[in-house]
Amino acid sequence: MQPDNLQAWTDPCPSCGTENFTLRSRCSGCGAFVRDRVPALDLFSTLWGMLEQPGRTVLRIGRSEQKNYTHLLFALCGPILFAAMLFVARTGDSRILFGYVVTGILLAGPVVGLMLLSGATLVLRLLFRLGSGVRLRYRDAAAWIAWSLTPVMWASVVILPVQLGVFGLILFSTNPSPWQFMPVPFWLLGIPAMISVPWSMLLLPFGFRVHGVRYRTLFFQQLPFWLLLAAAVWAGASLLRAIA
Repeated sequence: MQPDNLQAWTDPCPSCGTENFTLRSRCSGCGAFVRDRVPALDLFSTLWGMLEQPGRTVLRIGRSEQKNYTHLLFALCGPILFAAMLFVARTGDSRILFGYVVTGILLAGPVVGLMLLSGATLVLRLLFRLGSGVRLRYRDAAAWIAWSLTPVMWASVVILPVQLGVFGLILFSTNPSPWQFMPVPFWLLGIPAMISVPWSMLLLPFGFRVHGVRYRTLFFQQLPFWLLLAAAVWAGASLLRAIA
């Protein structure tokens, strides 16, 4: 549903000239195809597209019919979210075995990612509706969120395993801390992981622009989404401390 005060992106029908919302595949006037169908997304080309040409790629994501890989990406982001909880909880200062930590990241991480990011998607839909008056389908919002988290996903599946292999339990310790124990490897691996969050924050508004909302407005409108994720990580860390 598109409010009258917003100018959504449109494409003209090649047959009758009617302007159609850019995510529509068929003309609302004559029923002809406005553009080529996008039945499904290719995982690796879309991941690369989010890094190389995010504006064009999010349009393809929005136009795809299946919105595949959304929850897979949520699950793949989960390990680094769970690791962040362990880091904040200072799990390394306890007597827990490193094997238990790795098992928790591998098993609980994807579940945390699915639950947390699916819930955060519902919140972002509500924020977008309150701020812009546009009703988004869950599958559309979730797809844009999942693919915008591409940098975080790479940090989760590439950088985090290397960090675990280099630092072990010290990654979650304060005595000594990983930056004191091995400062050069810590910052070489830690800086790209840290950059992945603001990078994803910059990617997230791209998809939602098709509804006629300015990028800057969307960026600030979506800040509560990121604050919610940070609060969830903090709450998860508090729960882990209480359990330990």
